[in-house]
Amino acid sequence: MTGSQPPPAVHRPPPAPAALTGVAVALSVACAYAVGLTLSALPLDPPHLWDALSRGSFLAHPPLRFVASCVPAFALALLLALRVSRPVADPPPPFASPWRRLSVTLAPLLLTPFALAQDDTARRPALVAVLFGAAVALAAWLAPPADRDETPAPSPWREHAPVIAIIAAHAVLFSALAITRDHAVWSASVDLGIFKEALWNTLHGRVMFSPTVGYSFLGEHFSPVLFLLVPFYALSPTSECLLIIQTVAVSLAAWPVYLVARDLGLRRVTATLLAAAMLASPPLHTALLYDFHMDLLAAPALAWLVLALTRRRFLQAFVAVALLVSVKEDMFIPAVGALLACALPGNARDRKWSAALGVAAVGWCLFAMAVLLKRYGPPPGVPVYMSDGNEPQGYKFLRNFRHLAGPGGPVGHLLGQPLRYVLWAFTESRLTTFLTLLAPVGFTSLLAGWRVTLLMPLGIILLSDNPEIVALRYHYSAIQHPGVYLAAAFGIAALVTRARDPRRAERAVGVYVLVAAMMLVATHPSSLAAHTNPTDTRAVTPHTRTVDRLAALVPALVPVSSSTWIGPRFSNRPWGALFPNGLDRADWVVVDLQRPAWPANVDGRDSTLLHLMRSGFGAVAVSDGVVVLQRGRSPQGNPEAVRQLFANRRYEVEGTEQTEFPNCSVADASASDGRARVVTPDEPRPAGWMVFGPFIRLPQGRWRVTFRLRARRAGAVRDEIGFVDVFRQPGVTMARRDLTPSMFPSNAWRDVTLDVNIDEPGGAGGLEFRVRTERNWELGADVITLSPAGDQDAAVRSFIVGG
Repeated sequence: MTGSQPPPAVHRPPPAPAALTGVAVALSVACAYAVGLTLSALPLDPPHLWDALSRGSFLAHPPLRFVASCVPAFALALLLALRVSRPVADPPPPFASPWRRLSVTLAPLLLTPFALAQDDTARRPALVAVLFGAAVALAAWLAPPADRDETPAPSPWREHAPVIAIIAAHAVLFSALAITRDHAVWSASVDLGIFKEALWNTLHGRVMFSPTVGYSFLGEHFSPVLFLLVPFYALSPTSECLLIIQTVAVSLAAWPVYLVARDLGLRRVTATLLAAAMLASPPLHTALLYDFHMDLLAAPALAWLVLALTRRRFLQAFVAVALLVSVKEDMFIPAVGALLACALPGNARDRKWSAALGVAAVGWCLFAMAVLLKRYGPPPGVPVYMSDGNEPQGYKFLRNFRHLAGPGGPVGHLLGQPLRYVLWAFTESRLTTFLTLLAPVGFTSLLAGWRVTLLMPLGIILLSDNPEIVALRYHYSAIQHPGVYLAAAFGIAALVTRARDPRRAERAVGVYVLVAAMMLVATHPSSLAAHTNPTDTRAVTPHTRTVDRLAALVPALVPVSSSTWIGPRFSNRPWGALFPNGLDRADWVVVDLQRPAWPANVDGRDSTLLHLMRSGFGAVAVSDGVVVLQRGRSPQGNPEAVRQLFANRRYEVEGTEQTEFPNCSVADASASDGRARVVTPDEPRPAGWMVFGPFIRLPQGRWRVTFRLRARRAGAVRDEIGFVDVFRQPGVTMARRDLTPSMFPSNAWRDVTLDVNIDEPGGAGGLEFRVRTERNWELGADVITLSPAGDQDAAVRSFIVGG
């Protein structure tokens, strides 16, 4: 009998036993609690951590709110648990049992609270990222989805479209953020202004001369790469020009990383994730959003060098080496690392070219240090820029490695005491930096074999005794990233090649990189996405528009001394100085009292301004804490300037860096400057000062301090909101007022006032006007104003005469 054959039966894996499912749910609940507790306590230093833990299982958070914060972690854990609990064809031999797969997969999430044992709060996010990445990677390895071959893209454009889109998006986003920061008056003379000065003066015949430095910038760092920027600056002599060039350069460094990974046989998705993780690295956020530095131009040059060496295109490698060492005189370190990564595992031709290029790179940089820096350095009578007077003889920046000074020099110390310096490199904040850089790639950079020499730039960080370098503040992380991620590409390729199931291994590594990078972006203090980022959101406000309006009153090309945050607006001129420097030569002075006083202190800045108004400078304009003075101008407007600047001061709370709650500045149309600092009960940081400082001096008399605040219960159970006070260093509370619920019947802004008496005939210094939150209620602080409680004219006269 003939007839149609019945369709083949579809094989479906049997469902997981009910007991296994129940255990999966129970473990997921435990994981959710562990993760919720960890993320809530992540930014707490040890004393505040123990205090929070002593308050109960929910760290004193409202139970429902804490449970709600655990829901995403529960969903992730349950998804992973159910995934690995299902029967799997051909599982890795040790993990045939679903019970073992379940326990191994969820173990990293259960272990997350152990990250809190680290006293260094900046180290914890890297450990949490490793644990999250490990959990998801284990799930991908133990229960991978059905694998399909990658379909060849019909064109190179479509094949590379994802990484190109990521690079473009990164360039646009960080260019916009850097430009907004500049427009918000947070770029500084040191360092954006210095580079604008050098390029502008080069265009006008004075080679890389910087008035702020006092001589050619080539005598500070020999950086001929800056000459490549001169044509661009001629077309657009603006801050935006340099900030865009810098950001695009760093973004483009991801392209060689992607191509090297593809050349090593990694799949497109893995190569794309590696490039994206590098651009997403939180320390790179800091480098990109701290003015302009030529160091960042080295990132694409180093990445291109490794790509050229990998493809054995040695003429391209020569150009890349030339660009790299033209960035700065110490760039022989990453250059030698890349060349060793080619020579050690390579053939005779690789070694020949690498040796020649290495000798050229080292020779050029030593020549620059020994000869060219001195040639362009300070002429007789001009001090060395930002010298502390204790630099080692020879190269100024060996001061960042003072513990390596002495007989034998750095090399002698490292070879003579290797164990000491290995222990030094992997302790304290240096270990934190090491973990932060390598955690997103799962430490696969260390599996790169001989190509681990790509990590040589890490030596700058791990051997330094300069805490700013070690902590990757400012621009110091830029040159580390290409080496870390290129070495990771080689390490991943080696790992995948040795794996029993290469596709399964590569998929696991790919999801690890994705999840670890995302967790680091979400939690690391350097990340823009982290609530605990140490800087506020930068925004253009009425105050910043006032700065631009008053800066426009200063004629072009005249000598001007300006406070550091306004300085870049006056860089395109033959001479300028960083206030309070250069006052003997400056004809104009522009100072913003709403911004930090660096390099002076507040008392020094204020006393210098008052001295100028007594000594031949007249006020051209004053508004919202910004003053423009001109030499020889009539002093008729000076009393009103003193009244606004000193007798009737205003401090925008969100405009100061003196806070324990940075990154809590929010847009608020009802606030005086359109923004306010607001701390909510969900804030992960402990109770503390929303604002402190500004450490000013007031003359004798009675003064009134007004705090513009608002508060909202926001579900709080406790009534302790916080308090305001006037505090005098060191340790005297001159006035205080507790903030109580009855003071805030609504969420509207209201004024809270304190009166203080200054009895000393010479006045009192070190005064702070502080707002403290107990983090129970939502508390907002807008502006603090100071005014005389008595005769205003008498107060103005006391400032003018120095009483």
